[in-house]
Amino acid sequence: MDEFASRHYPVQENMRFQKRSWIVERLGWLVLLAIAVVGLSGVFGNGPASWAHVSDRTFAVSYERFQRATRTSSFVFDLGPGGAGERTLHLSAPFQRDFEFTSIQPPPSRSKTDRDGIDLTFAAPPGAAGRVVIWAHARSYGLSRIIASLDGGPAAAFWVFAYP
Repeated sequence: MDEFASRHYPVQENMRFQKRSWIVERLGWLVLLAIAVVGLSGVFGNGPASWAHVSDRTFAVSYERFQRATRTSSFVFDLGPGGAGERTLHLSAPFQRDFEFTSIQPPPSRSKTDRDGIDLTFAAPPGAAGRVVIWAHARSYGLSRIIASLDGGPAAAFWVFAYP
């Protein structure tokens, strides 16, 4: 007797339907496996696929590309050596609108906000490199496209996606 033939006795079986349901079941297993692999890679939060680094000639920023809105995340700005005694980090309006600052280390000596974003001015020895760490959490869900520049120089653009 053929195992894959439809039967009517002792129980009615539709093997064509059974084969289709097995295919759907295996596709479901693959989807669940894909979700697990994507989750472990960091797309849903903290992980290797989430960490990003954007650099320019004058500075670099390291951040988490995928963030939870309920969790505080860090944005690390490595400032290259500069000629003046002050360094001004400009963050575009989406950063100011979409993120709530928890802490800025070191604290800026001055800050200025306007329609274009926020300017954070830090005291720095002439010719010295520095690091600024901004701890913030997302105010809303979705994609934020952020532009940062140092001392009015070239801008670096990056994006952050905030999950609920």
